[in-house]
Amino acid sequence: MMDGAVVLSKLLSSETKGELLILFRKNPGVIDTIEGVARRIGKRANAIEADVKEFLDLGLLKTRRIGSADAIFLNTEVDREIQEVVAKYLNSLKGN
Repeated sequence: MMDGAVVLSKLLSSETKGELLILFRKNPGVIDTIEGVARRIGKRANAIEADVKEFLDLGLLKTRRIGSADAIFLNTEVDREIQEVVAKYLNSLKGN
C-alpha cells in the first residue's frame, strides 16, 4: 500500500473529500449516483467529480452499474486498509 503521509494528504486535500469520507463511513451501505451523493452533502455533481475520481483511483470508492446509471459506493476492504495505514503513520509520529 501507500505511504501513510501520502494517503492522509490524499484523503484530506479538500473539504469535499472530508465530507465524502464522513458520508460513506457513517453510512457504509450507501450506493448512489454521483448526483445523489452530491445532493447528500449539499453540493452539485460537477463540484465533486474530481474528488470522487481521486477516491476511485485510490480504491476507496468503487462503481457499479445499476440500470442505466453508474453508482458509487465505499470499498470497505480498502477503507479498512487505508485506516490501518493512516493509524500506523499517526502512531509513528507520536514516537518522534
